[in-house]
Amino acid sequence: MAKRKTYKEDRKGWPLLTRLLADYIELTRFPELPELPEQPKKGKNYEYWPDGALCANDNPYHGCIRLGSANKLMIGFSGGGVSVNEHTAARPQRVGGQGEMFYSDDVRFGDIIPRIGTFGTLKKNPFRDWNLLFVPYATGDFHCGTGDFPYTDLNGNPAVLHHHGYINFQKLLTKIRELVPNPEQILVTGFSAGAFATSLLTDTVAAAFPKCRDITACVDSAMMHYDWQRVARDVWKAPYEIAARLTGDEIVSDSLLALHKNHPGIRILYCCSVRDAALTQMEMYLEDGRWIPDKAAGVSFQQKLKEMLDNLQKEIPELSTFIFDTPDKNSKDAALTVHCLCGSNAAFSTVVDGVSCADWMMRGVGGEVLKLGLGLL
Repeated sequence: MAKRKTYKEDRKGWPLLTRLLADYIELTRFPELPELPEQPKKGKNYEYWPDGALCANDNPYHGCIRLGSANKLMIGFSGGGVSVNEHTAARPQRVGGQGEMFYSDDVRFGDIIPRIGTFGTLKKNPFRDWNLLFVPYATGDFHCGTGDFPYTDLNGNPAVLHHHGYINFQKLLTKIRELVPNPEQILVTGFSAGAFATSLLTDTVAAAFPKCRDITACVDSAMMHYDWQRVARDVWKAPYEIAARLTGDEIVSDSLLALHKNHPGIRILYCCSVRDAALTQMEMYLEDGRWIPDKAAGVSFQQKLKEMLDNLQKEIPELSTFIFDTPDKNSKDAALTVHCLCGSNAAFSTVVDGVSCADWMMRGVGGEVLKLGLGLL
């Protein structure tokens, strides 16, 4: 197993207050988990550092594992943006950063999510007794890349972005199969970039657990139009079978339709807000290069979301939906709505038609088809 590596970000030139804030956040809000022992305790979160697993910035990568009392497995993919070309590769996310920032290039904040929301162990979480493999995001490739992408950084120096999301996931998948070899039920889910991964990689999970006949995929906040087959093939170097599915310009539709065709028994759940602030921003940026979304961009996103769901429901009539309209406090002028639910405690408090997001997920896993919030579109 790889050794834990302490990452220290180069903050030279940052304002003093911003540097202090970044240090405070790392020290207090994102404490590290213990490393996975040979005999892990049930109900306890651990880090697992596979040999050879890499973040985009060349630091070692780790996942998070928790064993539960039920013979059921949740695989959760984290979010954190995306990189599609040299311009985006040169602009990873930074604490206190400003302007264009596109993706998480390191896993140092990955340990907080397994403690909260539908991934945590609160009594109100219906999945608290499940085994958990949590897949932090640090590769800019929707967790499906295998390549090394050269680019020039903002200082004019040659650099490489390790799009190793698929490689890292396979290493984590191998470990969880050792610990939970024959789960009776599997939920594959994720938020933001992890929601895209859910649509792309549930097929991979099904192949890894061929004896499991009870699998659900829950996509939390994902829709984006672009030339995804080219990006998956040429930028991320995704496996052929993944890139080959991306025949249109909307990656989630292509992936879910292929998943349903290849595995009609897998349940599919879809959750999103009507004018998702983060998705609206990236949708607008990829369309015309603008970075600050406005009301028109939100209206356009809502129209595209309705069209996508209409098309998906024609092909997948049993698709479950949870559409909500919680305002995004940071996007009041543009009238946008919040991004993601399952990776936060908002999964318990956000209610549509009398049902919380967490309960909708659990009932969907149980086979109940609930179409909630479609009227909001």
